[in-house]
Amino acid sequence: MNLKDLKNRHITYDWKTIFVGVQDNYFSKDVISEYAVELLEIDDESGFVSELAWGVSNEDLDKVMLEIKTRYFPQLDEEGTILVEENRKLRFVCLSIIKENCKGDNELLNKIAEFYGNHHYPEDMVSFVNYMPQEVPTMKKELVNRFDIFLKLESVRFS
Repeated sequence: MNLKDLKNRHITYDWKTIFVGVQDNYFSKDVISEYAVELLEIDDESGFVSELAWGVSNEDLDKVMLEIKTRYFPQLDEEGTILVEENRKLRFVCLSIIKENCKGDNELLNKIAEFYGNHHYPEDMVSFVNYMPQEVPTMKKELVNRFDIFLKLESVRFS
């Protein structure tokens, strides 16, 4: 996933989004530089942003992430609602991409299940994860319908 995916869905983003995205593996570290270049193009010429535009090495990533948090949102708790909302925004984009790229219901449900397992088992996704027990026996079509409803609600939330 990259910043273009957010732009294509008219999702706003800032350093909090970048931080959460890199931290939770929605983005590679290269998105930090990509965003820094965007900021330079709109006249943010701080030394820190200019430095980030040149790239971030693997060795410096933890230090850069701490610096981003310290500079741009030091008061925010990483478990607080603002950063949780950023994660939810990124999850919506990622799940939208999964939906667009899957050819059939089986592939879609398997990708959703993979995402679910890789992202700390979000409780609000249980109703459409194919390996999770459901209250009543559920067919594939119903799981896909639940997923579609979930995505529509998330879309409204972030538009």
